[in-house]
Amino acid sequence: MPAPPPLKSLALVAAIAAGGALMGLAGRTVQASDATPQGPRSAIFLHPDGMGANTWQLVRLQQVGPDGRLAWDRLPDAAVYVGAQTDSVTQSSNGGATTHAWGVRSQRASYGMIDRSPIPAAASGASVTLMLEAKAAGKAIGIVNSSSVTEPGTGAFLAAVPERRDEEAIAAQILASGADVILGGGEQFFLPAGTRGVHGPGVRRDGRNLITEAQAAGYVVVRTAAELEALPAGTTRVLGLFAAEETFNEGSEQALARSRQPVFKATAPRFDTMIARALAILSRDPDGFFLVGNEEATDNLAGDNNAAAVLDAGAGADRAIAIALQAAATNPALTVVVASDSDCGGAQANGSDIAIGQPVPVRGENGAPQDGNPRVPFLSAPDARGIRLPFAVAWAAGGDMSGGLVARATGPGGMAVRGTIDSTGIYRALYLGLFGRDVAQPR
Repeated sequence: MPAPPPLKSLALVAAIAAGGALMGLAGRTVQASDATPQGPRSAIFLHPDGMGANTWQLVRLQQVGPDGRLAWDRLPDAAVYVGAQTDSVTQSSNGGATTHAWGVRSQRASYGMIDRSPIPAAASGASVTLMLEAKAAGKAIGIVNSSSVTEPGTGAFLAAVPERRDEEAIAAQILASGADVILGGGEQFFLPAGTRGVHGPGVRRDGRNLITEAQAAGYVVVRTAAELEALPAGTTRVLGLFAAEETFNEGSEQALARSRQPVFKATAPRFDTMIARALAILSRDPDGFFLVGNEEATDNLAGDNNAAAVLDAGAGADRAIAIALQAAATNPALTVVVASDSDCGGAQANGSDIAIGQPVPVRGENGAPQDGNPRVPFLSAPDARGIRLPFAVAWAAGGDMSGGLVARATGPGGMAVRGTIDSTGIYRALYLGLFGRDVAQPR
């Protein structure tokens, strides 16, 4: 099946004119009024990596208290997210991103490929990812990542490689895609070995300097938060590389304290700031846009069992959701989808036998590691009575886990995010939002 026609000639038009309706989205009939919002169709996919409903509970407690609600809570459509891959019940970041970008189940080792071979067709029938299909339809496209832009949460929407570690090839494919906005870390993958950048030496072995290539292609290149803030008015193409790799420092609380490193690098913009700047550029396109953002600190720092850092990064992810919701409030043709493909660390709020002023036990009754701030309890924001409640964070693991995952959404594609959905349902919701057409969910 070819890519969908341009916006003004959507395949739905004939059915809508005839008073038709589509069936099959979580058992709900999609009426013509649902499928034809006014204005150019656009979508935002935010992937706060490693955040299950349990992690959102922790962020909620700290930021707004047990009686408050986050921006995440204000997304009206919600579904249990089931993320099995063809060879594992738990998705990898690259396998999950491949499924989100193509709408087909993949393997844990996949990065835009299956069995190290090109994917023959996306769920829509197109031979490219959802993001490249949106670009072919004339929409502006962009990616934002708090890790390297080559990290799969965003990279798999624009690149395909047999090995996730081939970040040099990924970087080259991302630039070749012609994405309008590319913001994140990963400067080292854009520079040849022996060439020093703002954040350190390059590592490319092919001698290519992708930064000079980007400038020649019309990109404004920025390397710090201050430069991003000072982008010239009217900028339409920007490459922002704010760190050699991640825009944050990895490690447990103790490890970062010993090395005297902050969690977030001082010269790099935070995730929500990058989302806001990307939206300001992409939303000017008259044909609509598609933005994918990945907050990686919530995943990597959960793998380090660094509770304080995960709460900080999670709060930033929620600020990004608030920005997306504000955009959706003024644009009924905008779909916003928020989902993670795994629950990293399995963090749980523990308020049992946790007292203000008392040290948090290093381990719980069953031996699970427990985290405080750093060893005293975290305190919730005040509840409805004005009381701050103490809690600790209990960890189940040091890596990705399945279960407790919730997808949320708003806008025209949100009707596909209800009940229980497969990981391929993220593609389905975004496709509906961008093109107004349902795609059959693969089994």
